[in-house]
Amino acid sequence: MNWEQPYVVSRSFTLQFAPTGKLIATGSFSRVPQEIEFDAIPVLQCFATPSTPKAALMKLRERWELDDEGFRILVEGLIAQNFLTPAGSGGDAPRIALAAGGFGSVLSHHDMLRDYYRVMSYKSAIAANVAGRDVVEIGCGTGILSIFAAKAGARKVTAIEESSIAELAREMFDANECGSIVELRLGNSRDIELDVPADVLIHEIIGFDPLNENVLPYIADARERLLRKGGRLIPHRLEVLCVGIEVADKEPTKVERSIAEARQFAGMYGLDFQPFLSRLASIHPRAFTPPIEAFDGAQLTRRILSAECRLLDIDFHQASAGDFDGATTQVLKIREPGLLGALLVYFRAHLDETTMVSNGPFVPPTSWGHDVRGLSKLIPVREGDEVPLTFVIGTEMGKQTVTVDCARPA
Repeated sequence: MNWEQPYVVSRSFTLQFAPTGKLIATGSFSRVPQEIEFDAIPVLQCFATPSTPKAALMKLRERWELDDEGFRILVEGLIAQNFLTPAGSGGDAPRIALAAGGFGSVLSHHDMLRDYYRVMSYKSAIAANVAGRDVVEIGCGTGILSIFAAKAGARKVTAIEESSIAELAREMFDANECGSIVELRLGNSRDIELDVPADVLIHEIIGFDPLNENVLPYIADARERLLRKGGRLIPHRLEVLCVGIEVADKEPTKVERSIAEARQFAGMYGLDFQPFLSRLASIHPRAFTPPIEAFDGAQLTRRILSAECRLLDIDFHQASAGDFDGATTQVLKIREPGLLGALLVYFRAHLDETTMVSNGPFVPPTSWGHDVRGLSKLIPVREGDEVPLTFVIGTEMGKQTVTVDCARPA
């Protein structure tokens, strides 16, 4: 650790209490959430604005007795997780600690590169929109989309990546003779500054759960700081949708059986289990729902019972992370009679006005896979029925999540 190098708390840093009362810190989707001790909080506060470790230690010693070695170990740990990131973007700043595993793995990118439909859809949209323009890509991975932009005539491409796959991206840029056009910037996009905002922002941070790579806060930040006013986003719009599917051969839940089993515990162990029974009965039925197998490879094996229901329609030119807080109700319109037991949640990402990608039920298999959500109860339905759904965007361990289920009676 360089005691004279300024560091600052990463803009991507978040804290959350776990049910155990422990503090859990997250920095990005590329890193595993970390338990953090409460005594790290005063240290982090010293780096709320850029500060050197030496200056931070002197400030902390005004209130506490601290030894150099213990402070050094704590700060080095925060730097290793990129909770503290080098301040400024000058060439003299040290490199950040790149995240390993996850998206740092070549194998995870191999699966995405096998997805010809996904890759070629992006290539088509990039080719149509970047010639003569400055481009920034957040989360560039292996760099293939940035290479497409360079080959399509972009004036300059800034590729941003925070995981160890960045080393491969650098080699890919050189191998494809793009080094003079593409500049690789190491770090979380929320910590990167550009001298001049780009004309086009490329991103592919859409997950299996469409929002769980934090696409909303990351795009809102990048749009305001890294993209010129009126610039183009690829994709510029994201629809989150669902259809209801039949699950006639599954039990509605394991609730009744679990409660029946728990009633036997008193006789088995000679104890009063009423408090346990009360807690068990209060658990939401969806927690008992078994996984739903709805696809045989790429083929949907369950009947779709409903029309398409749009849960979200996100315009990345305007949307911010807090725009969709709270529960909303949508209506699932039934077209076929049957036993409604699950929802297939999917997305359509509009790359430009003519090109989109989706992981819907009838498109070619994609690297995103299929997201089947069992409902908390089975619902017999007939044509013309309308089933109310409750849709909530929450945050778990620093990552946004989509929760959708049949609405419970008021």
